Amino acid sequence: MKNTLKIREWRKDNLWRAVLAVVFFGVIVFTVYAIESNIDATVGLGMLAPQNRIHHLNLRQPSALEPAAIATWMTFDYLNMVFKLPPDYFKSSLTITDARYPRMTIMRLATDRQTNTAIILTAVKAAVQAFLSAQNPIAK
Repeated sequence: MKNTLKIREWRKDNLWRAVLAVVFFGVIVFTVYAIESNIDATVGLGMLAPQNRIHHLNLRQPSALEPAAIATWMTFDYLNMVFKLPPDYFKSSLTITDARYPRMTIMRLATDRQTNTAIILTAVKAAVQAFLSAQNPIAK
């Protein structure tokens, strides 16, 4: 009789554990389903590209950035890529001799030269505008 009582208590305890495990598993499945359907809906709205088209996205659009939007956190490498400048354009136009070029920021150049960042930033913007004007004489 005592043995039967222990078995009943054991089954009762394990039943609750089993129910909790099933509920936990159900919550996980529901969460994964909700995330997956949300991603599908986002792709359907065009807010995300499906994985098979990600490599076709053109993230390097020089027209998306105007020289006025240049900021001090940007590196010269990034500016060369965005505006399609020659790799040593800023090195020659701003007489940069630092070995870290082109992977240094505008702010780092100003700090190294002990100059106001606004002055260097204006010089960089002017250099980009001069290059773009030389490439397209009709514009500005």
